[in-house]
Amino acid sequence: MKHTVRLLWPLILMGLMLHVGVASAQLHVISKVVSKKTGEALPLASVYIDGEKNTISNMEGEFSIDANPSDVLRISYLGYKTVRIPASNVGRKVALETEEGTLDEVVVHSSEYYVDKVRSKQRSEFRKWRWERYQFFYRQTTFTDNKCTTFLETFFTGLSAIQVRDLILLTGRYWTVASSLTVNPLNYYTFAQVPVADTNFELGEQLVPLIGFYKRYYQVDCRAMTDGERNIYVLHFVPRDMEQWSVEGDLYVDAETFQLLRYKGFGHKDNVKNIIRGQQHVVPADYSFEVNYMQENGFTEVQSVHFDVYFEDFGKKYHTSGLLFNVGERFSQGKKKLGFSDNLLREISQKGYDPQFWRDNEIVKRTPVEEEVIELVESDNLFGVFGNQK
Repeated sequence: MKHTVRLLWPLILMGLMLHVGVASAQLHVISKVVSKKTGEALPLASVYIDGEKNTISNMEGEFSIDANPSDVLRISYLGYKTVRIPASNVGRKVALETEEGTLDEVVVHSSEYYVDKVRSKQRSEFRKWRWERYQFFYRQTTFTDNKCTTFLETFFTGLSAIQVRDLILLTGRYWTVASSLTVNPLNYYTFAQVPVADTNFELGEQLVPLIGFYKRYYQVDCRAMTDGERNIYVLHFVPRDMEQWSVEGDLYVDAETFQLLRYKGFGHKDNVKNIIRGQQHVVPADYSFEVNYMQENGFTEVQSVHFDVYFEDFGKKYHTSGLLFNVGERFSQGKKKLGFSDNLLREISQKGYDPQFWRDNEIVKRTPVEEEVIELVESDNLFGVFGNQK
């Protein structure tokens, strides 16, 4: 019996250690955020763990994140009730409910009153926080006649208050086919720097909503809504002159603090420069965007940007889609600010390509199409090699 007891203790201790190891093992949570009412996917939904680790859902509503079983995921989407779910309980789908109630408070002032309140709030925050610099993950795809011709992933550092500015390349990878030698893979990241205001909020060099003389260029109306946790004003901007470059869109703002929550719209009279066979063409383009904001660091800053650009040239149809996501301070800082005329592919090539780094840093879950492109490109070792035809 004594020998039996001595043998059992190590076995018991080993069992306890294994139990603790299993209990503390990380989970790779994969799910999809949808509307409970319609079943539709909710892209760009925020997914937080204790305010430290975060991601967003992709354009199909899917997300992935590593978590401990004891972690609680906070999942939110503007206009829907926020949910908090233990990581171990997250299923294949997370259904968010809309708030069906009505506001106690109604719009009682003119639209100009609310615009001026928002402008004042953002101007104050911008002046105080304008030099705050964080890092951004960026993913871009271009389709030519429904065939993927460019895939690009990078990390930038940039100023994040109110709108993204002064981007600096940290690292990146790309793939493009020879037939897509256009400005698309070089400069389309600039579409992610969606301005909501002129940098001094007064001159109005760009015809965007929060400028000093917005009433000259825009008609504005205001409506109220709620997401169950806060009241929200939605300011709708419509250009007075549809024949000049401008934007039409909605600004979602917190009704109590007048901080920005979302900016969503599309451009009028926009164009892109497209280069085919060495010739540059300026062609009209349809451009839509969505910017989501956060106040996690004590001020209003850009959390995510998504844009789509469509145009036709030489009988071909082009569609470029970009996604920018604020990742905080996860990576090292860079030095050289990118200008519009810089060749982004050349800059990426000079950084070098580290396959393991990209395997470890998906950041935002890829769509099935993006996964297919990456599998193809990695299998043939084509990342970062300009002009490979496939």
